[in-house]
Amino acid sequence: MGFFFIRKPRTKAKVPLLFVSDARREFLITDITRNSVASGMYYLLMVVAAFIASIGLMANSPAVVIGAMLVSPLMMPIFGVSLGLVRGEFPLIRDSVFSVTAGILLGVGGAFLIGCFPIFFEITNEIITRTKPNLLDLGVAAFAGIAGTVALIDEKVSPVMPGIAIATALMPPLCTSGLCLALHQYTNAWGAFLLFFANFLVILSVASALFIMTGFIPHSENEPLPRLIKHFSITTIGLILVAGLLTKSLIEVSTSRKINKNLRTITMQAISSTPNTAIKDVQHEITDGIISGFIILQGPKSLDAKVVNKIEKESSQTLNMPVQIIVRTNITQSISSSTKINSSALVNAEEKKKGIKADSKVIILEHTELLLRSLMSDYPWYTLSSINHMNLKNGHAVIAEISGPEKPLPEDVEKIERMLRDRTKQKNLTLIVRFFKSNDITRNGRNLFGTVYSEKESPKAKKVKDSAMQLLKNIRNIFPIYVDTQKTADGWKVLADITGERLITSKEINSIEKKLTKEIGAPVKLYVYSRTEAIISREGLKPLEFFSTTGSRKRFKVD
Repeated sequence: MGFFFIRKPRTKAKVPLLFVSDARREFLITDITRNSVASGMYYLLMVVAAFIASIGLMANSPAVVIGAMLVSPLMMPIFGVSLGLVRGEFPLIRDSVFSVTAGILLGVGGAFLIGCFPIFFEITNEIITRTKPNLLDLGVAAFAGIAGTVALIDEKVSPVMPGIAIATALMPPLCTSGLCLALHQYTNAWGAFLLFFANFLVILSVASALFIMTGFIPHSENEPLPRLIKHFSITTIGLILVAGLLTKSLIEVSTSRKINKNLRTITMQAISSTPNTAIKDVQHEITDGIISGFIILQGPKSLDAKVVNKIEKESSQTLNMPVQIIVRTNITQSISSSTKINSSALVNAEEKKKGIKADSKVIILEHTELLLRSLMSDYPWYTLSSINHMNLKNGHAVIAEISGPEKPLPEDVEKIERMLRDRTKQKNLTLIVRFFKSNDITRNGRNLFGTVYSEKESPKAKKVKDSAMQLLKNIRNIFPIYVDTQKTADGWKVLADITGERLITSKEINSIEKKLTKEIGAPVKLYVYSRTEAIISREGLKPLEFFSTTGSRKRFKVD
């Protein structure tokens, strides 16, 4: 016969979520009371924290600002005010309020002192983010207060946590206020101080609630509720007023974000047919009921006035307010490594990344820019000014505006057109080149050949140039403007730009060639760009390029 013993299951004692033993409670009361009294070390740490936070805000460095949060001793006096209100201890409230006030003055004053140094020039993003508080900041402060108070009460939690949790919401706004005062940015200074004060009140209220929940009210108190209402009435009223101000700020922030979002969305739709164009920034101001929008784009060209007008009209209809838009475009250029590269794959990849389906006009313009810039990269004396699209009766057309010393040949335009048709799959695509002649001027004069720019002119080349210039000057009423020389395999090639009352004749060119060949001792071939233009006065003819008098056309000159 055996005996069976049935073991009863052990029941674990339920521990409250926020349990504080009597010994721990007495230790915290003593510790908070002692550390709430301002001392020399407290003042020193506050000054050091203010300097570190100010430098971090000025340098736009979050890491440095976090360092100041760890140093700041402002948490203990705040706990002192909270505990004093809960327990009704006036000496503790007095000492804690004095310490907090001294900390505020040292924080603002230290930041103001740093801001007065000439190293501080502008308001950074770290500062701006703390000058416009809203109701959401109260939530951050509340959670910071809960984390800090729990860490203080529970001895198992790291003692570093209260400093991180509370100073995060207090020290940076204080220093921001001081820096803004140094820059005479009084509105921003008030906004930053309002953020600090709101965080202070919320943390104070949350810490007081947790002290009450964990039994820090004296047991001898018969009527704790009336006393708590009396002590916290001023705090509650201040919290309600601040919450009202921050609610207004939150509404303003929400409205601002709504306007910016609408402007961005409508602008995105308007530029969807413009290739390689992206929105970089959208800002606005509201003055006298009118929204003034500032949109910064990045793309190959500026928007047309019609597109800007369309953005204004659609924005006004969506927002039910008059809208005026200024669009600033940062000009960019697209180029690929080679004309043989698969540009279709690149264009498709870009569309996929942007998450849009580009129309045929955008695709044609993108392919054209990639091809032309790749082709022209070997010819730096040519410039691609712009690329535009137009519709012809037989299909799409691209107008490419190019400047350079010599116009492209029709057969080259035809080759490029075929390449574009193959890439865009548009069999009727037409390429139109709008050419503008440009003049390249170097220290040796106008570069007529458009190939050599930086080489030093040889003595032989200079002799050929000077001789050709003099021979051209000997012809009556002919004015040589520029002469350029180029060495060939068996002699010299000379290109001259002249003006005068008539065109130079082939017979005169032949005569100059013979004289130059005899003088240089090598064959010389002369090409002349001749124009019939001049300034006529009582003294005779003068070349247009060198005519410069007061009130007339002036030449560019560097003194």
